[in-house]
Amino acid sequence: MRSPDASVVKSAARTLEIFEYFDAVRRPAPIHDVAQALGYPHSSTAALLRSLADLGYLEYSITDKTFFPSIRVSLLGHWVGEEILSLRGIQHQMRPIADATGMTVVLGSISDGYCQYVRVLEAETPIRYHVKAGDRRCLARSTLGHVLLGQEPLEPRRILILRALATWDGPDAAPSAEAVEKQAGQAAARGFAFNVGLVTPHAAMLAVPLRAGYANRPLALAVAAAEPFFQGRRTEILDILRSALTDLAPAERASA
Repeated sequence: MRSPDASVVKSAARTLEIFEYFDAVRRPAPIHDVAQALGYPHSSTAALLRSLADLGYLEYSITDKTFFPSIRVSLLGHWVGEEILSLRGIQHQMRPIADATGMTVVLGSISDGYCQYVRVLEAETPIRYHVKAGDRRCLARSTLGHVLLGQEPLEPRRILILRALATWDGPDAAPSAEAVEKQAGQAAARGFAFNVGLVTPHAAMLAVPLRAGYANRPLALAVAAAEPFFQGRRTEILDILRSALTDLAPAERASA
């Protein structure tokens, strides 16, 4: 489990990571499984799970001593998925993309100066691009980030670029704001971005823009794998992504 920023309250981070764990495993789990998967002490995991059960966010089975998210949890974000992001339709398209490409599929959004991985479907191949939902990348050092920035109007884009460069974590010196703005502009003009080795050596990512919901919040969809997996297939993979976006178009218009 990734370490949260120092400014994040530990109990808040652990609470959300517990729900992300259940989202990943999709089954009831005992205290031991949750603690082991997330790397938490058994005692604090037990206290947190029991507190969430007392509040009605988890259900507890006396029979097998397991916890599972309650209906209350599923209703909490219902309005967000239905009215703002139309995430249900997007998530349904991610599985066919993963099956057709054999690659990891990532849905990303903007979170201040970062690209936030909202949803991840990992490839099932022996060699894969390994990331988790909730991971963040500097917008200026991310293929998804370039596509997301390309969807922003010019002034907000420039502000986001400055915030992104303030979080730069690359091994080399940060690029200029003008260079990042050029990359974002190219992504917007082409309708996609492709890079190799921005964060992980020899790892490649191809990303396309996606807008959904009445708030018109920029989203981007990407596939990622080792660079050789893209050789001779970039046009095919881009067509697969764009076909998925075409299938989403009617749902997006209906929710607008």
